[in-house]
Amino acid sequence: MTNDYAPRQFLRQVLNALLREYFAHRNVLGDVDWDNLKETEIEPLYQKWRDLPELVRKGIESDFRSIHAMGVPEGTRALIEEGRFHQLDLARNLDRLDGHLNRAFWVFVHHNQVFEVAARLHRADQLSDRYWRKRKDIPKKQPDVSPEALEELANAISAYYWEHQGRGSPCRAEAYLRAGRYHYVFVYPKDYSDTFIGYDDNGHFERRPQNPAFEVIYVYDPEDGTLELYVRGDKKIVSDLQELFGRAILHEELGQEVRNAVAYELDGLKRRDFSFPTDPADRVQEVKISALKVSLVGNHKKRITFEVDPKGAKDDIHDLIETALHERRLPMSMVRVNSVVIRMVFENTDGRGRPPKALSFRVSHPNSCNLKDSPEELIAKKYLKEWKIERA
Repeated sequence: MTNDYAPRQFLRQVLNALLREYFAHRNVLGDVDWDNLKETEIEPLYQKWRDLPELVRKGIESDFRSIHAMGVPEGTRALIEEGRFHQLDLARNLDRLDGHLNRAFWVFVHHNQVFEVAARLHRADQLSDRYWRKRKDIPKKQPDVSPEALEELANAISAYYWEHQGRGSPCRAEAYLRAGRYHYVFVYPKDYSDTFIGYDDNGHFERRPQNPAFEVIYVYDPEDGTLELYVRGDKKIVSDLQELFGRAILHEELGQEVRNAVAYELDGLKRRDFSFPTDPADRVQEVKISALKVSLVGNHKKRITFEVDPKGAKDDIHDLIETALHERRLPMSMVRVNSVVIRMVFENTDGRGRPPKALSFRVSHPNSCNLKDSPEELIAKKYLKEWKIERA
């Protein structure tokens, strides 16, 4: 769903049977004539919802916003994936429902724990890749995600931010296992206090202090020995928070990152003959480069970005690069690849005559990639290694 949340539109898109089940669980709106309420005829329901007590209505709206955020294809995939972790085959039930919003709503009602975890992981997937950093020289071992270790990490991060930025206390850390392999640790330090300007539960205009949290997210893969970190800050903050994770969760001193531990090597992609071999079992129909950014050797501040139609011919990007460099009398050896957007098209096996699935992702030198952990993205991660784009 690309539209913003709006109560009327939301209620109109959800099946009456699901709404009836939800409100029954909430023990409200029992006087709605559900048997005679037509699908999408939501005005009577909307008016009764508006007349609910403020606190009750706000709680319902919070639920609806969470469901709305998951009502997208990526949200459905996250729900199915998390369901498998709980030994639940949700795909069969969800396929009977029309629309991703109804699928998200059904899981919220019937498997709320699955929904809550999947929603958190899905949110992590949507965060800007600008603030994700990947490190490869991490010891390969099972992490300690016990309550004691998580509390130690939270206390360390709290103390770190309090010492350096005057914020961060209190702090909370939570851990989740994804796809039976990737260990996500979400840390929520307290941000600077702010002022809420709005209305209280009685409709009175007010100003009151509020204490928001900000996010620090770790993703540790013990099989590959990699640690991805989402944090807003400079290289020193990234390094320091990696070190705190190593001490609290891995019980290891990570030290400074090995200088040659560059995660991604992209220069080969400027060559026209760079190939993207795939296994037919992975049902990849096409791989191509749709955008590529280069800098000049000896002057990294001079950059050129090349971008072509993602649905165009495979060689379009290299035709454009060669033409542009020839016009500027620059040999290919004078440019270094800084980032690339790769487009992979997958055969759709969901049936119903659905079109192929397209996945576009960005990889940047030395250690940034916005791939997450959906089934297609895991396949892409595998091929980054096989194509020697991700260094061993």
